Amino acid sequence: MHPALILLPLLLLAACATPREQCLGQATRDARINAQLIAQTEATIRRGFALRTEERVREVNRICRGVTASGEPVRTRCEEVRVTKVRVPVAVDLNAEQAKLASLKARRDQLAAAASAQVAQCRSLYPE
Repeated sequence: MHPALILLPLLLLAACATPREQCLGQATRDARINAQLIAQTEATIRRGFALRTEERVREVNRICRGVTASGEPVRTRCEEVRVTKVRVPVAVDLNAEQAKLASLKARRDQLAAAASAQVAQCRSLYPE
C-alpha cells in the first residue's frame, strides 16, 4: 500500500481535531516518537538483527478481456506488475544499538519534561 494512502485518513482526522487536541498532539509528538524508537531498538537488540522492508517486483502473465473495434469480445494475454513488501533481516552492530538505546532513554526524560510543560500550556490555552 502506498504511504500516502495510509496518511490520508490520519490527515482527515487531524483536520477534525479540536484546537486543544491538536495542541496536545503536537506537544507530545516528540515523546511518542522517542518511545517508538526505544521499542524498535529494544526489539532489534532482542532479535540480534534488524528488519528492513524491501519491495519485490514481479511480472505476472494473465488473461485480459477486451473488446475489438467492431465490439466483439476478445481475450488476450497481458502482463501485470505486482509489488509486494517483504521484511528482510539485516545485520547490525549490537554495541551501536545498545549505545543508541542508552541515548534514546537519556533523551526520554528531557522530552517528557518538555511535553509536560507544553501539555499544561495547551490545557490553559484551551480549557475543556
